Amino acid sequence: MAFIGPPYNVRIEGNASGLGAIHHREFIMASGEMSEAEFTEFLRRAFTQLTRNTVNGSVHFVCMDWRHLQEILSAGRQAYDKLLNLCVWAKDNAGMESLYRSMYEFDLRL
Repeated sequence: MAFIGPPYNVRIEGNASGLGAIHHREFIMASGEMSEAEFTEFLRRAFTQLTRNTVNGSVHFVCMDWRHLQEILSAGRQAYDKLLNLCVWAKDNAGMESLYRSMYEFDLRL
């Protein structure tokens, strides 16, 4: 199995600031600068590498911000045989991770 949280392609500034008290640096890559097509390709390449480095039948859990639902599903369709499940984590209290996050389970069958 693999459990990953690739970069979300969302700017840190304004999205992960702890009510302004905490200031994080932007990520080097996939921090809001990629187009939808570029981010989909970035994810597809990452997922393809996962499939090359895990055994047949592995399940990959991928965490992603809800803003990129289409990109992760598109990249997943290209790299995996099927989508097993979709989980949405709805946190009750605000904080750095107050937005809805999605966890996808992809099945690797070679």
